[in-house]
Amino acid sequence: MQCRNPKSFTHSNVVGFAIVLEVCKNANPQHAIVWASSSSVYGLNTEVPFSEEDRTDPIRCNEEAGEEIVHTYNHIYGLSLTGLRFFTVYGQWGRPDIAFFLLKIS
Repeated sequence: MQCRNPKSFTHSNVVGFAIVLEVCKNANPQHAIVWASSSSVYGLNTEVPFSEEDRTDPIRCNEEAGEEIVHTYNHIYGLSLTGLRFFTVYGQWGRPDIAFFLLKIS
């Protein structure tokens, strides 16, 4: 998957996520938060099994930044945060390199 506009992509993902966490931090009462990440955190590697040590690309950097921000907000502010990392998410605009789109149904 290619990131065509890294600046805009990073702003909406990383800065936007930090803004959401700021709102959650200031909420009274604070609720548990469930957030989602994607398998893009594993980067451009095509070998299985995936490793978090695989080579980096802009999308992976955004995913990792989000996970680090969550860790920080949990540690410093005590927010109750649970992250989900989805694989093979599909739909009308799904990624063509994911298993669902690679299936050949006759």
